[in-house]
Amino acid sequence: MKKLALVLLILIAVSMVAATQEPSLYVTTLYIEKVYPTTFGYRIDYRRQNSLMLATAYLPLEWFGGPTAKARLVYADDRAVPFINIFWRDAEISHVVLYVQRNMNHLSWGRLAQTDGLKARFDLEAPEFQF
Repeated sequence: MKKLALVLLILIAVSMVAATQEPSLYVTTLYIEKVYPTTFGYRIDYRRQNSLMLATAYLPLEWFGGPTAKARLVYADDRAVPFINIFWRDAEISHVVLYVQRNMNHLSWGRLAQTDGLKARFDLEAPEFQF
């Protein structure tokens, strides 16, 4: 009986410690105005949080695909898309999920001219977002 009580006390203590720890993964959603697919990746123009101003982010094509990918692309037929979910772990971006319209003729898709400096914009170590 004493062993059972001791095990119960240990389980209660462990569960109390686990309940007081903050979750390590947070998510931020940004609503996108336009998605520009290129041969180097995706340029997205999105609305800043609590603002009407637009900002631009570049997501290199190398970030998409594979088991350890930094980004994932999800096609949908929904009025809520396009948007992007940014997942944070320990104050750093863990990964992003880009939700886009399945129909490439949708107004949210744009075309971007291939300029000389375009490739350099996609040469990033980590995503850069303005909030």
